[in-house]
Amino acid sequence: MPERDTTFDARLDVAPRAGVIVRVTADHVTVTRADGHEEHRLHVDDVAEVRRADDRVEIVPARGARVAVTSDRAAELDAALVAACRALPELTRALHSLGASRASAHAARQREFFAPLLDARRRAEDSVARADVIAAFDPDRMSRAFDAYLAALTSRSADERPAARRAFAARADEAAEPLYRAIAELRRTGPAAAHPPDDARLATWREWTSTLQRLFAAADRSWVRLQPSGLGGSGPGVA
Repeated sequence: MPERDTTFDARLDVAPRAGVIVRVTADHVTVTRADGHEEHRLHVDDVAEVRRADDRVEIVPARGARVAVTSDRAAELDAALVAACRALPELTRALHSLGASRASAHAARQREFFAPLLDARRRAEDSVARADVIAAFDPDRMSRAFDAYLAALTSRSADERPAARRAFAARADEAAEPLYRAIAELRRTGPAAAHPPDDARLATWREWTSTLQRLFAAADRSWVRLQPSGLGGSGPGVA
């Protein structure tokens, strides 16, 4: 997203074609006339799509009339608008369980469980290109990490009898099912978000980020279900 205000000289694409200044920040897009009169002001979350054709840039709001301008810097304006509108949402807020206990064993296993998501978020925050941000949340890498966590959880189960281990593994898989369904949805939405069509750059991004938010929420639910009380009272006892 823009690190500071970015301004562009432009002309409203209506008669009369008034000269305006388009300012793009991390939060808002404003279109202001030379006399200081504010023609349009949109929060970036209210911008449904941005489209460009040659020197013309069209801002499509979720509600209300479209705003079209022409500019000698249309490509730069288009890029600034799209970048401002594709910020990552707050993700860790969905992890209600994170840090809920100070017990050392519980905290260590909790960090191990949530690490694939938190590491991916850090990689995404260090990325600039759209495709790199999406690649940070690689579904296959996360699936492998959670597979390994469940395997380790089963190996630590208190009952070492093979039949009991298999039963415990089945209950753990069931507890983690919301998480794996969310990963599958992320796998479905990722390709279009990474390489979107020109007329759906924001729509595909927001579908992917909505899936990403659901993934974090699903991980939180699965973590709760993977505790001994959710697994029928058996298992390694992480509380």
